[in-house]
Amino acid sequence: MNINICVLASALLVAAFQCFGQPVITAQPANEFVDAASVARFSVVASGTTPLSYQWFFDGAARANATSSALSLANAQPTNSGNYWVVVSNITGSVTSHVAELKVFAFAPHNLSGIQAQSDGSISLSFSGETPAFLAPYYDLYPLAASSNLVDWTPLVMLQRTNTALDTLTYRDTTLSQFNQRFYRTPMNHFVTPDPQPTGPCSVGTFSMLLTNVNRGNAKFMVTFWYPAEAKAGVLPTEYVEPEVAYFGGYGAFFNPVALFSSHSLPNAPFATNIAARPVVLYDPGFGGHRRENTDKTEDLASWGYVVVGLDASDTSVSVWPGGEVEFENAALNNIESDVADIEGRLLDLRFVLDELERLNASDPRLGGRLDLKKIGAFGWSQGGVSTAQLCLRDSRCKAGVDLDATYIETNVQTQPMTVPWLYFRSDLDADPAGWWFALPEGRSDDRLQVYNEQVTNAYWVKLISSIHASFGDDDLVVDPATLQSQYATPTHGQILASGRVSQIVRAYLLSFFNKFLQGEDNHLLDGPSPAYPEVMQFLSKSGASLPPEYPSAGLARGSDGSFYGTTAYGGASDEGTVFQVTTNGILTTLVSFDGTNGSYPAAGLLQASDGNFYGTTQYGGTNRNNGTVFQISSAGMLKTLTSFNGTNGSHPAAALVQGADGDFYGTTVGGGASGMGTIFKITSAGGLTTLVSFNNTNGAVPLASLAQGSNGNFYGTTFQGGDLSVGGLFGNSGGGTIFEITPSGVLTTLFKFTGSNGENPAGGLVQGANGSFYGTTSIGGNLNLNVGLGFGTVFKMTPTGVLTKLVSFNGSNGNFCLGGLMQGGDGNFYGTTAGGGGGGAGIIFQMTSAGGQTTLAAFHGPDGIGPLASLVEDGAGNFYGTTEYGGAGAGGTVFQISPDGIVKTLVSFGGQTNRP
Repeated sequence: MNINICVLASALLVAAFQCFGQPVITAQPANEFVDAASVARFSVVASGTTPLSYQWFFDGAARANATSSALSLANAQPTNSGNYWVVVSNITGSVTSHVAELKVFAFAPHNLSGIQAQSDGSISLSFSGETPAFLAPYYDLYPLAASSNLVDWTPLVMLQRTNTALDTLTYRDTTLSQFNQRFYRTPMNHFVTPDPQPTGPCSVGTFSMLLTNVNRGNAKFMVTFWYPAEAKAGVLPTEYVEPEVAYFGGYGAFFNPVALFSSHSLPNAPFATNIAARPVVLYDPGFGGHRRENTDKTEDLASWGYVVVGLDASDTSVSVWPGGEVEFENAALNNIESDVADIEGRLLDLRFVLDELERLNASDPRLGGRLDLKKIGAFGWSQGGVSTAQLCLRDSRCKAGVDLDATYIETNVQTQPMTVPWLYFRSDLDADPAGWWFALPEGRSDDRLQVYNEQVTNAYWVKLISSIHASFGDDDLVVDPATLQSQYATPTHGQILASGRVSQIVRAYLLSFFNKFLQGEDNHLLDGPSPAYPEVMQFLSKSGASLPPEYPSAGLARGSDGSFYGTTAYGGASDEGTVFQVTTNGILTTLVSFDGTNGSYPAAGLLQASDGNFYGTTQYGGTNRNNGTVFQISSAGMLKTLTSFNGTNGSHPAAALVQGADGDFYGTTVGGGASGMGTIFKITSAGGLTTLVSFNNTNGAVPLASLAQGSNGNFYGTTFQGGDLSVGGLFGNSGGGTIFEITPSGVLTTLFKFTGSNGENPAGGLVQGANGSFYGTTSIGGNLNLNVGLGFGTVFKMTPTGVLTKLVSFNGSNGNFCLGGLMQGGDGNFYGTTAGGGGGGAGIIFQMTSAGGQTTLAAFHGPDGIGPLASLVEDGAGNFYGTTEYGGAGAGGTVFQISPDGIVKTLVSFGGQTNRP
């Protein structure tokens, strides 16, 4: 009896403890960087059964009387620098916070603070010196020189220290045995720089000059050279940019300490004498930008032996000429004509620089004979990437080019594939082919991925997760992420990628690309996705290799056999996309590999028609100038091309087809038609195509989504742009999109024009609910207090007559950027996905009642998928199925199943090759 009582008591005690809440830290302590005599504060937010107790620790030792949720250090001193954390406890247990770093800065000049002989005969040198706390995010350079006689000094090394580092900066000189005596010195002044250290073996020299372009009305502009150099005693790093540029240019709008920065480059240092003539790379800046705005990349290439030439553009906001004259420019891009004129002016300057290089290589005392003008490349950021594309397309002297996250603007790059190697870096700021950040004027569709898909060979596409447009310039290294995000927008997936990491990745790919195509040196980084850079969420290359299916951007169709059918935009025998079948237990079968002639790069899902066949579209390929196709495929994989678009009747369909009550198929194209802004078409099962509507901006533009046939027999749909032309896009005249109704004979009625607060840029289709109203989503808009006024998207309800009600405004935590449509489940609720947001930042699956009550069912985190872009499909048991475009074990996207209670199961992980042949 006593034993039973004890057992019962133990069980009750366990049950009682299980009722208590374990402590959980919901807000971690953050790093603190303060000046001496300031106040340093740490805090933690925790939940759990009260009372909660706290104990703070400093470098492993408990701090006396530090037993609250906050720790405050008044009159902080350098001795307080170190690591802090807190242990939170209650009756059920304890939890330890993240470690937070405190650095207390006491400004002091540079100095050699110690020297110590090592057992191997070398000498270890220690350095001291501290910047003010406001320079904490940056680096401090220590130029170290050595002498054997205190007369003749030789530069030894350029040391770089992270200003937030807590450990002592040391350097070991292993050459001591070569000298009878050895002396060292370093300047007392600080050389603070935002740029990581160049990775190459060469010192970097720099100088600037003023050029006058006789081919552009004698326009004057500055150029700067970076090159492999010989370091000389007493030659110290030059300024980062001129103070006038720092204060009045693009940098000053963010952060005035730029005027205090130095670079790694040595002014007017002699050209290195131990190397032959070097390849040349041009750099063209962003709109309003400066030739030095990507110094981390120009210096890094120069450290590997390249001569890099950066030039100020005609729209550069501030430029300083050699005599000190300051030139200001207030250029504006108001429409497509002004944009094209700006690009053409830049092209004239780029080509003139190439002409000047021939003269300099023949007679300049610094550069004469140093330039290998048969090996010329170019790269540019933003607008500079556009002009770089034109240079590589139209000047045979350019042998390889790189675009850092720009749209192309001029349409010739869509019809004349470049014949030189091309590398494109893509931000995670928005999605393809939607592109709300770079929505082009006049209702034109986003062209970034289109231009890549048009390339024939040696083209590469590198998309970095959690990056934004500014990630590809030095702004990213100068400005804190919160400020950058407030200036640009929120990346689709998670917080902004750390600036130093972005720089490391971009510099690695730049060097590999130019080494491969200008010098014939291949480190195979461009062979495929690299495990060294998992932040590359999408890697594409025109290699012609057979690859596993990858990157599904469309939803699934449930076949009458119970299997699911879908498309991948890439992979397959020609790496131009596939059609696949997957069973409910995850068995994948590739039914078709597109090869260009029969279509390529399908972005849309499939439809199983009443005849049992599946019907779909490809964005590209076909027999009419790569404008895309409509195809039929049997469940066994027999493919038949029904039509190839020719531009006039539409181009680049991105949405699934719908079968009308009349048995014909109805769909949309993103481009083409009478105004080049997209179409609505009808096609028979035999391939007879009729263009029903050509969009013209006023009635909408760029329809990305499929149509829905309403109970009245008419079709309903959305356009991504057009409508109210005061809304949407960087140019402010691309429109926020529309909702329309169209009869089977082609009579179009615009029912609604989005204006921002009620949503903007719908990318998904509509679904008619059981109550007769239509339900849909927008990719941005809604709460315009979020995401630099763009909002994070909405869910809406609309009556058949066009009365719209906003049901949900996404805010990040409940998802953001809804690019797919909704589906109504058997339980009467609506289900959908968002491309980003949620707890993992990689998108969510949500449920919504017809009245707008939203619940997050699951959040993606990366290994289980990134970026669900499409609507879901339901099976008979209440499970839902869908795709993610990226992520998964193979990093090429997934097919997933989610149960009614929110359990996600990955059925297929696409991709899977860490380094493609």
